[in-house]
Amino acid sequence: MQKAGPKERIMETATRLFYRQGFNSTGINQILDEAKVAKASLYQHFSSKEDLGLHYLKASRESWFAGLEQWTGKKKAPAQKVAACFDFLEYVMQQQDFLGCKFINMLSEIGESCAAMYAEILAHKTKLRAYFTQLVHDALPAKDGEGAGLTADAIYLLFEGAIVETKICRNTWPIRKARQMSLQLLER
Repeated sequence: MQKAGPKERIMETATRLFYRQGFNSTGINQILDEAKVAKASLYQHFSSKEDLGLHYLKASRESWFAGLEQWTGKKKAPAQKVAACFDFLEYVMQQQDFLGCKFINMLSEIGESCAAMYAEILAHKTKLRAYFTQLVHDALPAKDGEGAGLTADAIYLLFEGAIVETKICRNTWPIRKARQMSLQLLER
């Protein structure tokens, strides 16, 4: 097994720290100390802490959608794929100790102060909404576009709300309820 290089160690450390303790509470020196790399290595790969944050968000989106695709790809029926999205979310929230959504967490810290990171957060949420829209259109081909779009948005909002409530409650019941409600919406 090949040892991770400085860039990979910086990213792994930043990913863990940004998610666990927050972007604003994580200093560059802490990242460097825990990654065991010199400051020059950091700036060789990332121009600033914000640039590192941007890479963190991009990598998080890629990882999130790879996991989501893995869970939904095992299902054939579109309604089963919608249910699998919630199953994936329940699994992830438990694995990540109910820390919530990396993108919502980052947004709560940075607001719109860093345009590039804000754009990445918005891109993630836009892609997730489009993902649900496609699943619902596949599940409800006979429903008119506006009706399917409204159902897709309702399911997307149930999904997003379940993330926040699960973080607050430190329990997955909101995800299970949102899953149940989403499947009921698809049956109407």
